[in-house]
Amino acid sequence: MFVNELFENKDLGQEAKELIAMVDNPNAISKAMNAIKQILARVRAKQQPQQEPQQEDNPVNEDVAQDRAFAIAAIDEIANSGDIAQLNSVISFLKSEEILESATEAINANLAQGVKGGLDQKLAQLVQNHNAPFEQKKAFFDQMVKGFWDGSDLLKDLTGNIYQKMQGDPVLQALAKPMAIQLRGAMGYGPDQGPGEFLLALTGQGVDLAEKSDLVIVDGVGVEVKADNGGIISQSGKKSRAGGRLYSTSGYGTASTARLEMFKAMVDNGVPAEVMKQFGWPARDKGQKIPAGGLNLNIKGVDNLNQLFSQYLDKAGVQEVMKAMVRGLYIDLPDGMDNNLVNAVNANGTIDYKTIMDELIVLGHEYYKHQEGHTYIMIFNTSNGDYVMMGDEKQTRELLKKGLIRPNSGMDFFDDRSKGTPQLLTNIS
Repeated sequence: MFVNELFENKDLGQEAKELIAMVDNPNAISKAMNAIKQILARVRAKQQPQQEPQQEDNPVNEDVAQDRAFAIAAIDEIANSGDIAQLNSVISFLKSEEILESATEAINANLAQGVKGGLDQKLAQLVQNHNAPFEQKKAFFDQMVKGFWDGSDLLKDLTGNIYQKMQGDPVLQALAKPMAIQLRGAMGYGPDQGPGEFLLALTGQGVDLAEKSDLVIVDGVGVEVKADNGGIISQSGKKSRAGGRLYSTSGYGTASTARLEMFKAMVDNGVPAEVMKQFGWPARDKGQKIPAGGLNLNIKGVDNLNQLFSQYLDKAGVQEVMKAMVRGLYIDLPDGMDNNLVNAVNANGTIDYKTIMDELIVLGHEYYKHQEGHTYIMIFNTSNGDYVMMGDEKQTRELLKKGLIRPNSGMDFFDDRSKGTPQLLTNIS
């Protein structure tokens, strides 16, 4: 398919014929011909209202040349009738079909699995609804076939901004965020695709969807994408920000399994069960009021844990509790993978909130890679385009040290949405 010429200084009939010349898919040609037949019938009905409907000039056939020739002749007849409204209907229909065909071509050029789940319709509708000249929309898809940016940049620049890579095309600049947020879900490409994944795969050279990782970035390097929504303001005006947790469908316990493991370890090492009952451990009574923070991995909750640790446990006992927590969260953990977290217990048997959270994130990242087999995890802020690539353990620690990633909150051991790690957010800008 050839890039269309600008339609400046050309009459509508010529514009319509140039559009029909651009359509090269046999099914699309046939569809266009049938639509033009209906429009032509309306034009003839206005001109000859008392006559019986005429037989169709051209039967349905699979000859693309004949279909195109009929469509061009019909366009001439509609143009000669002077019915500008009907001629504009032809042009509008042909532009919509060209955008859909271009979307299909661009998807097939970028995704090895091709079009599935109506992705072509969704992408075409996004572009169709965007207020921009048709020529810009067509140029957008033509460039998408080639790619807008080099996907290997993500492996070189482990922090940056995706949307800034998309400033060169006016349509992509406007649609990057809607594409990141709206093109998602179960469409037959393997696992459900989360926010940002289709955007990256459709615009980045060498980026494709994979069956195991959410993306494959050049050279077969697997990258799992986790979205940070950047903060959503509710109808009440409250801003709520959510990030991605590092966990998969197998090999993970829940907050409750971790709580029960920790309870047993604490009791076995000397914390009286009746003392823990005031915090609702191992199970809350109906209507029970819990002291602020409870026994959770948040600032106040860690203070409460440390009071119990200081009163009843030594360092070795607290380390057993940390091992129990990890055992409840990561049920297939290889021996020794939790050493850094367990050894982060202070000499006096207390734990530091930030240190333990950082160690939990590092451990959760390493375990997630062990379970899924990918090399990187990308935390992608779909609101402003910032991204962070978490690679090996050293890189992850450096990101945490610089504050470029952070947890959204702690771990609530009564909230079974708490799996793997706390929600992770970018913290670049």
